[in-house]
Amino acid sequence: MTGSQTDFEDAVEAYRAALEPFLKGDPNPAKAFFSRRDDVTLANPLGPPRRGPAEVDKAIEEAAAQVSDGSMRQIEEISRYSTPDLGYVVHLERAQARFAGSEDMSAVVLRVTMIFRREENTWRVVHRHADPIATPRPISSVIET
Repeated sequence: MTGSQTDFEDAVEAYRAALEPFLKGDPNPAKAFFSRRDDVTLANPLGPPRRGPAEVDKAIEEAAAQVSDGSMRQIEEISRYSTPDLGYVVHLERAQARFAGSEDMSAVVLRVTMIFRREENTWRVVHRHADPIATPRPISSVIET
């Protein structure tokens, strides 16, 4: 891919398509989009931020191992911007899946910010942050107990 805006849009959509296999327990399509450089980071809702390709891969694999039979119900985009070498997208991911230890399908919504960087003519995810905050919460919700 080149650094054009169309290529950035294609990369965002291709990553979103990789979420379907992830929700079925396959981490590999999503992992393929992440940078292999030392500054790659992932902050998923299951633990503290991870840095570096090995740690990011491990976090993605651990998360995918806890979901099955899932599908993406909706992606609600909030914002997107790109330059020839850097871009970001902010969206809400609404999905459903079976979570480890349960036979029931559960709905989940994640607030997501992703930063992409062009590396050798290919857009790669250099940072992804996802958390379950999708509705207003009181300030007291941030107090560490």
